[in-house]
Amino acid sequence: YPSENEYNAFLNQHGGSSNAFTSTQHTNFYFDVAPEFLQGALDRFSQFFVGPLFTESATCREVNAVNSEHEKNLKVDIWRLNQLEKSLGNPKHDFSKFGTGNKETLEEIPKSQNIDTRQELLKFHEKWYSSNIMALCVIGKESLDELVEMTVPLFCDVENKNVTVPEWLEHPFGQEQLKVRVSYC
Repeated sequence: YPSENEYNAFLNQHGGSSNAFTSTQHTNFYFDVAPEFLQGALDRFSQFFVGPLFTESATCREVNAVNSEHEKNLKVDIWRLNQLEKSLGNPKHDFSKFGTGNKETLEEIPKSQNIDTRQELLKFHEKWYSSNIMALCVIGKESLDELVEMTVPLFCDVENKNVTVPEWLEHPFGQEQLKVRVSYC
């Protein structure tokens, strides 16, 4: 699907929608579509993992979308508390890193360091998008056997890179970070 909006256009034309989110340990992509168009939607969806486009324009739009979401979350207490908790941890631990990203962290800072965000996304995809650490759940009106028959050929080309899921054996809150009192108003 050479058109970068093929997936969303297909979903929109067939009563569907899509979204994604990243939690502390997982990234989740999901969609819905009118039942008779499930196979077409799965075909387009599978290409995110088999042969992603990562065009310059899509990268730019995604940076702007992440920035918009970050700006929206600045005034939401749960996001503020989450970042407060991160800032109280060991600054050398990955837990303490900025959790969402914005235009500054995803575009301006990398650009100032001659880092191409798109190239970094491609490297990330190449390293981490491995079938051995992914899961797929498909719900449809078809029988389980029919769903398997429909799905497996579309996703069997997702490469198994034998990725080992990172582990952080050291807790983000060591002795220096404990016994800190914070008042939040």
